[in-house]
Amino acid sequence: MIIAIDGPAGSGKSTIAREVAKRLGMRYLDTGAMYRTVALLALEAGLLPDRIHEAAALATKSDLRFVDQADDLTRAFIGDREVTEEIRGREVSKAVSPVSADAAVRTLLTAQQREAAAHGDVVLEGRDTGTVVFPDADVKIYLVASIEERARRRRAQLLAKGTDQSQEELVADIGARDAYDSGRDIAPLYKAGDAVEIDTTGMTIPEVIQAVCSLVEAKRLHLAAPAEAAPQAAAAPSGPAAVPAKAKKYLLSRMIGGPLDSLLYRFAFSFIPPVWRRLFRMKIKGVEHIPASGAVLLVSNHRSNLDPFFVGVSFPRQIHFMAKAELWKFKPLGKLIDILGTFPVNRGEADRTAVKRALDTLAAGAVVGMFPEGHRQRTGEVGQIQSGVSLFALREGVVTIPMMLDGTERVVKKGLMRFHRVRVAFGPPLELPGAEVPRAQRAVLVTERLNQAFHELLESLPEAR
Repeated sequence: MIIAIDGPAGSGKSTIAREVAKRLGMRYLDTGAMYRTVALLALEAGLLPDRIHEAAALATKSDLRFVDQADDLTRAFIGDREVTEEIRGREVSKAVSPVSADAAVRTLLTAQQREAAAHGDVVLEGRDTGTVVFPDADVKIYLVASIEERARRRRAQLLAKGTDQSQEELVADIGARDAYDSGRDIAPLYKAGDAVEIDTTGMTIPEVIQAVCSLVEAKRLHLAAPAEAAPQAAAAPSGPAAVPAKAKKYLLSRMIGGPLDSLLYRFAFSFIPPVWRRLFRMKIKGVEHIPASGAVLLVSNHRSNLDPFFVGVSFPRQIHFMAKAELWKFKPLGKLIDILGTFPVNRGEADRTAVKRALDTLAAGAVVGMFPEGHRQRTGEVGQIQSGVSLFALREGVVTIPMMLDGTERVVKKGLMRFHRVRVAFGPPLELPGAEVPRAQRAVLVTERLNQAFHELLESLPEAR
């Protein structure tokens, strides 16, 4: 996978690209350091402003090396001389735009960048990465920020290195570079048509990193989804779908009937829910939001290994859970949950088999349950929503129901079962973005709205915290 991050000077490209690569276990290629090093060569050789056309030949003859560092700036070398700090000085910053606009320089460095990224799984940043260098990149991001914000960030970087430059000077420098980069004839700065724009003004670095990683995860799952798995379910209702009084219920269990129901699940549902609810003095609200039929994606927060039991006894239909593959290592348990309709997913990778199983289950009009936080949140707060949930939520005909569990994290303490009260709240179906919104942006909106729904449900249960 190739991730291209573009944007104007000071928008945070290098920091975000480096941190995203680290989080995703990918390589980071600092294209900006490459252009800056050539600009330094040109400055020292006196090529600016009239002999810039000689810069490419000079770079070809020079031994340029770049060493990525996980927690710091990419180290740059000309031969044995390290120029990491020099290439980020003010003079080089002013020279890099005219040097990078030279056709021969761009041809030379573009070829080197393509060669370096040939093996894939790389994050690159620059100004034309997604438009010229890698127009077919898997994920394209365009970072922007106000010029004042970008100047503030740049000043903070300089102060950290012991250099002071006024905010006014930096605003002027960045503005001049924006104008030059956008107006140059060779590879001008502009947003690719299929890039997702993220305005980082006022955002923290972790927030921007999460936004980018969410887009990457959504793309991975989209690539993993088999094309033939598109569901054929009817269009989902737009408003809350109450459980009709005449919904078909099994005689013994009183569970609402549906496709893919298993006999063991129906049998267990006939006696476990009432016992479980009484033992844990469960309070359940929002059941009226649950559709009695059709494809449903049930998304719940995650606090305890017992959560699937509490979800199951609260929901009136059979749920086919996506569960971590590690559970199947204990074969008797794996066999049991297989019979109950649960299926494994390998976390941390695009599991095509699990994706297809989930899509087939939804296509049949059944219920798929998942915990999109990925890991248990024992503190009782809402965790980070993994954007892979959007692959299923955005399928035609699927109703996405958010659910909040509270109190399950206190049921088991020091290995002992405690009958602590558990509260459950189901929210109304998520309002999802339409097809007019680009798919990558829709994935971000799904995670944002699900996160909002989780917080609203949590606030509706204040006495349980």
